[in-house]
Amino acid sequence: MKNTIRILTLFLTALFFTPNTHAQYEIDKHYAGPSIGLSFLGSTAQLGLNYEYAFVIEDFGTVGAGGIFRYWSYKESFFGGSWSYTNILIGGQFNYHFKMDNKKIDPWLRAVLAFDAGSVNTSYSGNIRRDDPTHGGLWLGFQGGARYWITPTIALTGRVGFGTLSYGALELGVDLKF
Repeated sequence: MKNTIRILTLFLTALFFTPNTHAQYEIDKHYAGPSIGLSFLGSTAQLGLNYEYAFVIEDFGTVGAGGIFRYWSYKESFFGGSWSYTNILIGGQFNYHFKMDNKKIDPWLRAVLAFDAGSVNTSYSGNIRRDDPTHGGLWLGFQGGARYWITPTIALTGRVGFGTLSYGALELGVDLKF
């Protein structure tokens, strides 16, 4: 047991306190990882995956392009029943990365164009009937966030985003560079 604790302590020390003196966000590299967030729609947990490929656009700067995936569901009650919403958001992203002297921090702005394959299930009590609401569709969103590099290949991420369809979220995640 003592050896396990020592190994874990050494691993965590190396992970969080290894000096990072070279650039962490690099062109021609891939970045991917999971995220978990709080969707402002229904105040529910949101699960996500992110992928980005870094490159440079001449006279513009360092950018990234890739894909996103998000899943969340929530329920709303009304007199005589309830609606259960499920959202699966799949889309593409374009990110602009800001230059900073501190290479451990990688701030960015993101534009996302996606499709929300939303669905609604309705539950009624008694003889009350209402039409199911429409849900989902084409989605445009904007996010701001940053990566904080804890090793040369692992970063903690944070982002806040807003978009059409009354969407908004606050997310935390981990990205791997490969």
